[in-house]
Amino acid sequence: RAGQYFVYKLDVDDPKGNTRAFSSASSPTEGIIILSFRISDSPFKQKLASLKKGDPIEVKGPLGSFSLDEGKQAVMLSGGIGITPLRSMIKYATDSNLKTKITLFYANRSPEEIAFKKELDSMAKKNKNLKIIYTVNETGNSKWAGYTGYIDEKMVKENLDNLKDKIFYICGPPVMVDAMAKLLQGMEIKEQSIRVEHFSGY
Repeated sequence: RAGQYFVYKLDVDDPKGNTRAFSSASSPTEGIIILSFRISDSPFKQKLASLKKGDPIEVKGPLGSFSLDEGKQAVMLSGGIGITPLRSMIKYATDSNLKTKITLFYANRSPEEIAFKKELDSMAKKNKNLKIIYTVNETGNSKWAGYTGYIDEKMVKENLDNLKDKIFYICGPPVMVDAMAKLLQGMEIKEQSIRVEHFSGY
């Protein structure tokens, strides 16, 4: 299902072990598995990034319950590479012509670091039920016309007609996820309406 993850095992000597879990960025409608992750100096990430066509890799899955509830409006709050499983859900909803209304709040350090931006913009044009709100901390020399700063209550309320009967999906670094969960709780969103996925160990 869109939003799930896979566990990958590589033949590599890494202090943290030779397996990692990565959410799939791809939708079941695409017929392939797309990984998106930040490159680091870890032996596992270096090995994964260097794989060539035909190299063996052990994969277990799909796993997890962080997936789209098609029956309720979706509000997605994401930071950085945490967009991965949300891209999967949005792509699935767009390809399947779902009537599910989706509002994505996507925070990044700078405009240049917005992953999948061209693709997300393209899906927003195709899918009338999809609305995307970008925000960045640093605009640099770019002609940025969107929001700046962190996702906050004002930003959320400005872009939603109401907060009722919606499922809130949060995905990103643990600090961001915790902050967004506290934000929603402060807005009196019930716990059962909040679903989270932590992206630890970038």
